Amino acid sequence: MNNTRYGELSLHRLKKIEIVMNAEDHGLVEDLLKAAGIGGWTIIRDVAGMGHSGFHQGKTIFNDQSGLVMFVGVADEKAIIDVARGLARLFEKRPGVTFLSDVEVLRSDYFAATQTAQ
Repeated sequence: MNNTRYGELSLHRLKKIEIVMNAEDHGLVEDLLKAAGIGGWTIIRDVAGMGHSGFHQGKTIFNDQSGLVMFVGVADEKAIIDVARGLARLFEKRPGVTFLSDVEVLRSDYFAATQTAQ
């Protein structure tokens, strides 16, 4: 997509997924992202905020497996929906939230899907 609103700046539409969950479950999300072909994402550790069970403290004292983490990933819609389907199953038994949104990026090649092992 070439967005003429910004002049010669060429932007590409993709989907973004943000996931907030227990740090101890981070491997499950990494597996979902990899299986969907998403080759890169950001993890923000020590996320704090208010939830259904009260305030969650962000600072962990003893290790990086306690507390909350936030994943941020960008990819084409199919890959993001594949991850969201897996998260829906995971969050039936584990706490966590997922946000999906439309985004525009400068470098679409940076977010191209990777080959997944079959």
